[in-house]
Amino acid sequence: MLKSYVKPHISKIIVNAIVKMSGTVLEVVLPTILAYIINQVVPTRQVNSIINWGLVMVACALGAWYLNVKANRMASKTAAMTIKDIRHDLFTRSLGLSARQIDRLTVSSLESRLTSDTYAIHRFLGATLRMGIRSSMLFLGGVVFCFILSWRLALVLLVLIPPLLVVVRYILKRGIPLYRQVQVRVDDMVQVIRENIRGIKVSKALDTTEYEKDRYAVANRDVKDAEVAAAYRMSALSPLVNIILYSGLAVVLILGANLVNVGLVQTGTILAFMSYFIQITNSLLGLNRMFNIYNRASASASRISEVLEMPLDINQKQDETYLRALPDPHPSVPEVEFRNVSFSYLGKKLNLEDVSFKLYPGDTLGIMGATGSGKSTIIRLLLRQYDVNSGEILLRGVNIKNLHSEELLSLFGSVFQNDFLYSGTARENIAFGRDLTEEEIIEATKHAQAYDFLNKKHGLDFILASKGVNLSGGQKQRLLLSRALAGDPTILLLDDSSSALDFRTEANLRQAIRANFSNATSIVITQRVSSVRAAREIIFLDEGRVIAQGTHEELLQNCQPYREIAEMQTREGGGSLDYDMSYA
Repeated sequence: MLKSYVKPHISKIIVNAIVKMSGTVLEVVLPTILAYIINQVVPTRQVNSIINWGLVMVACALGAWYLNVKANRMASKTAAMTIKDIRHDLFTRSLGLSARQIDRLTVSSLESRLTSDTYAIHRFLGATLRMGIRSSMLFLGGVVFCFILSWRLALVLLVLIPPLLVVVRYILKRGIPLYRQVQVRVDDMVQVIRENIRGIKVSKALDTTEYEKDRYAVANRDVKDAEVAAAYRMSALSPLVNIILYSGLAVVLILGANLVNVGLVQTGTILAFMSYFIQITNSLLGLNRMFNIYNRASASASRISEVLEMPLDINQKQDETYLRALPDPHPSVPEVEFRNVSFSYLGKKLNLEDVSFKLYPGDTLGIMGATGSGKSTIIRLLLRQYDVNSGEILLRGVNIKNLHSEELLSLFGSVFQNDFLYSGTARENIAFGRDLTEEEIIEATKHAQAYDFLNKKHGLDFILASKGVNLSGGQKQRLLLSRALAGDPTILLLDDSSSALDFRTEANLRQAIRANFSNATSIVITQRVSSVRAAREIIFLDEGRVIAQGTHEELLQNCQPYREIAEMQTREGGGSLDYDMSYA
């Protein structure tokens, strides 16, 4: 996965590697210079020579410090630029996932992949360009200089390599799956956090704070246990490596002493050899840290790749051969038609069963029913977030599967049941990335009954907090309606978009829509009879099935649940069934 992202920065990486290797070489030659001073310079008793060679060592140390600092800064910049591209592509791909793919991955998992997983990759890249290059150079340089100084002592290193490889392979083989499990636990914890934050007001209102604390404690403990299990497994690597290396060092000291006694090795060589052995030990400890970082990064990389390489959902694929241009609206052709549509989210129990209706240009369809009866599912199918299991959905006589997705979605102005307002100005939230003029935005706020309250809050420059928490429920809904109306939509989809509005404001809203969007076809999902009583057709759903279909008057006669809701709401409103029409 990383190859394609690292490739644009390969020249920077090469320069970084050269600088890092140069600094490491200066570190590696220090013990050899020390051995030369002890073996060759000190016996001459020339103080000036000793001082000069000492200054050479100081210069090498300063040069190594400067080059390593410069290389580390370059490595950090390169890693940051690379991970920026990965995050960008991961975010872009996440936005392009189908609803089914998002359901399978879950939003919390996508969030953790964009944050903790990309951070793990960032840490790995930075560590590779800093510690990885340095540790590898210290190891190779130490081995080479050990053979140059004394091939007899260097043979000890060759004996140590096989057990080192066996230990590293054993630990890594068992460590990587544990880090994957850690990320799964992190996903679960993020999901609990998201739910708690989004429902914090409800939790406080119902006094379930302790219950939510317990839920989080369980998720947090699971993450901790997974982290400890992975760290426990990987922690065995360092002591095992130390045992092997320091056992080798002991052998070097014993063997070196015997070689000095017989005159095959000088004292300075033994000191240099010990320095190189310590360098090799430190380099292997550094590589051990790299293995730990690699384990986590490997698990994170596979999770990121899963999203980046996720194929286009079969529901999103569009065969150019069958794509058709959307014809112009015609009074005799239904603008929206459902033909015997059935659908299931999980492929088992049907969430919609044999739903059929026709909407002609300018018509309004009201949809009512109990919670979970499938009302919002109709909108999701119309927007082609999901594809039907059976039946057809037609726009102007064309199956929506044969329409280009951009052309299809450009028709709609939507307000969803759980819609979102972003931190920013009211203008930005209404325009929502579209190239709308100031006049269009102001006009939309007037139609949505939001103009007056915005004027009291510094107009379109009013700053909204995330999720619009500094607005009331009715104000948020009016702002969301402004967003939907601002694009002059052909089809309006209003999913419980006026539940927080008082009757008079809602009646004014309906009147404004009828007066200014008379050519728009509307689908209104609501629990208020007053919102749909003027609709050309109303369907009442129960467990995904249409149990009644017709006008307001027909449903009052033929649908008992609808009649009960109408009578209850009339009693609560304090008037007759014609009460709300006085505002229309």
